[in-house]
Amino acid sequence: MRYSEKKRRSRKERAGFFTALSICIIAVGMAAYSTYTSLTGVFDNDASETLAVENIVTGVTETEKKTTSATETTEKETEPTETATEATEFEEETAPKETKSAVQTMAAVNSTLSYPLDKKKVLKEYSEETVYNKTLNQWQAHTGVDLACDEGDNVYSMGDGEVKKIYNDDILGKTIVVKAPTYTAYYSGLSGNVKVEKGSVVKTGDTLATAGDIPGESLDGKHIHIAVKVNGQYVDPLSLINNDE
Repeated sequence: MRYSEKKRRSRKERAGFFTALSICIIAVGMAAYSTYTSLTGVFDNDASETLAVENIVTGVTETEKKTTSATETTEKETEPTETATEATEFEEETAPKETKSAVQTMAAVNSTLSYPLDKKKVLKEYSEETVYNKTLNQWQAHTGVDLACDEGDNVYSMGDGEVKKIYNDDILGKTIVVKAPTYTAYYSGLSGNVKVEKGSVVKTGDTLATAGDIPGESLDGKHIHIAVKVNGQYVDPLSLINNDE
């Protein structure tokens, strides 16, 4: 009888042990789950609070941001592009596709041009080959002729024509453009004492301005720079100017 009682008691003790163990495991699991749920709630609340704070500070909600972005995109897509260009005061002559010979080009000018100064002295001739520019310290073509003068000397129109443009050139200084039926003449190195204006009709020998400075050729001495275009091509002005020197 004693052995049987001990055996039954042992079974009860083991059953009680496993029961207590199961209860402990369940309790631990419930505690872990509760802790996880609490932490998740805290993080979710932090994120919501952060977003709310950002919205309060900026005053812009996520919905407003998307709406604004969509509106800006639509405005950019529908905004018309500006294609119109301002008309230039004077369209420079451009060389034709088929260039003429020197003889044909000179023949196109049906009159002899008069000398633009009282003093007749050539300082530097026309050259399509590169020549050295002391002032700019570089080699370049010299598509005009430099005529020596004194500052303040009168500069005369070499022929009949219309003043198409008066402007300041960074290299050649103040320039007057006179358009004739068969050529276009460029008078550069003038002073601010200009005697004509855009649209003026000039005759041979009319005073255009007085001589001034040429920034890009200042080391060559006082002179004016004369260039002539025929059919859009630079030509040697001396081949057209009546020089009695």
